[in-house]
Amino acid sequence: MPISFRPLARLLARSLHPSPDVDLSAVKTFFPALAKNEGSQGVLVTVNHYHAPDFQSWWFAILISAILPRPVHWVVTAGWTNSGWLTYVTHWLFPLGARLLGFTAMPAMPPDPAEVEARAGAVSRVLDYARHATNPVVGMAPEGQDFPGGVLGELPPGAGRFLHLLARYCPMILPVGVWKENGIIHMKFGGPYTLSVPPGLSRAERDELAGNTVMCRIAECLPVGLRGKYVESGVYPKHQ
Repeated sequence: MPISFRPLARLLARSLHPSPDVDLSAVKTFFPALAKNEGSQGVLVTVNHYHAPDFQSWWFAILISAILPRPVHWVVTAGWTNSGWLTYVTHWLFPLGARLLGFTAMPAMPPDPAEVEARAGAVSRVLDYARHATNPVVGMAPEGQDFPGGVLGELPPGAGRFLHLLARYCPMILPVGVWKENGIIHMKFGGPYTLSVPPGLSRAERDELAGNTVMCRIAECLPVGLRGKYVESGVYPKHQ
């Protein structure tokens, strides 16, 4: 029986000083409905993989889990890369923690050819969870890795297709932006939306469209300086 993460996350969130600045203005009506399971549909929470010298990326999972009115099944890294002896420790410790909390551990980005089978297995487990859970809430940082300066990074090939598949079972997508400024953690929730991918596209086109749509929605929740390429004309698509 997995350990319930939400009570622990709420306890850890209260330990932060100063308290995070959280913008919930876009989800004022969505959160109450989510708490009551109204609509009976899954939710996919997408957040930027932000990091800074004084901010570790696991804090966004803690804060989002503390704030959302329903438990979140997180897709977490299966271990750090290029971190010396810590690489080996985290590849043992992180999957163990994921199993204890009922999360899914996935190999870190960038993709390692030696981890193709492990990544495919993790993708299959996430989709299986979303397919069979009742009103699932799945959380993930699509980038799957840190980028210099905490700027929003590009998705690796295949990530958009994975998001598109996951959106079949978690059709309501909730974008979140997190960053730290002047010693304060800021978190902004965007309005929920559904992913629209027209039929007839090639695999590569579906991958690019789905990935760009998700990342641009996350970018809307971030300061302009952290949006990376997703602030550029032609990449930042218009949507309803």
